[in-house]
Amino acid sequence: MKINDYLWETDKPFYKHELTKDLVPNVYSVHTHNNYELLYFVNGDATYVIEDRKYKLKAGDLVLIRPFLHHLVQIDSTTDYERYDILFNPERHGVESALLLPEDVTIVNLSENPLAADIFKRCDFYRKNAKDEFFFPILLHMLSELFYNLLVFPQANPEFGNVVSPLLSDALKYINENLFTLEGTREIADALFVSESYLCRVFKKELHQSPKRYVRDKRLLTAERMISFGEHPTAAAVKCGFGDYTTFYRNFVSFFGRTPSSR
Repeated sequence: MKINDYLWETDKPFYKHELTKDLVPNVYSVHTHNNYELLYFVNGDATYVIEDRKYKLKAGDLVLIRPFLHHLVQIDSTTDYERYDILFNPERHGVESALLLPEDVTIVNLSENPLAADIFKRCDFYRKNAKDEFFFPILLHMLSELFYNLLVFPQANPEFGNVVSPLLSDALKYINENLFTLEGTREIADALFVSESYLCRVFKKELHQSPKRYVRDKRLLTAERMISFGEHPTAAAVKCGFGDYTTFYRNFVSFFGRTPSSR
């Protein structure tokens, strides 16, 4: 089941503690969604990519991925790999404290913050010993505690990551400023004075996807959010730049695993 499907069908946050022995170098699939995601990195040799920035992970790093951002984990060498992964919706799940963090806070290292790091150990205890009806409310309370902790004890030297490609940064900036009016990949390439094929190669190398898919995913996520707030699907499709409803419908079902009118 896709994570998007899980959140839709159960209306519960997603929680997973992953421990894999001798994980070989690979790149997890790039993805994006309308939810907040927390990744707490315990052990391994990995790099996290969020849009046009790359972060070499250290033990104790907490990664906050906000909605609409394309991201992926790159495993850099054969290693024992351990992480916690949590997805939630701040408004739906009552974790509004997540919205109070400054927008530029993406990586926080918890090595010097044992109170915050201990939250994940406690989550594990309750996951192993409590039924879902008790575990998920406890998890949401702990997420609220975690974000309030980060507000009280901010990181002295926040990590901003390295820009993976200036061209990619410029392309993403152009796309996000013109998301609903873009005519295609050629328009982006022309605006940046590069060939369409070169632009596609940069996207494939750094984000493991095409510019076309990047644009499509962001339009779909925006349309889904509009529909969730009461916009009619046909109106959302038009406002988000889809030329015809049939194309929008087909892509929506493929991405979310449900129809636009499903509520």
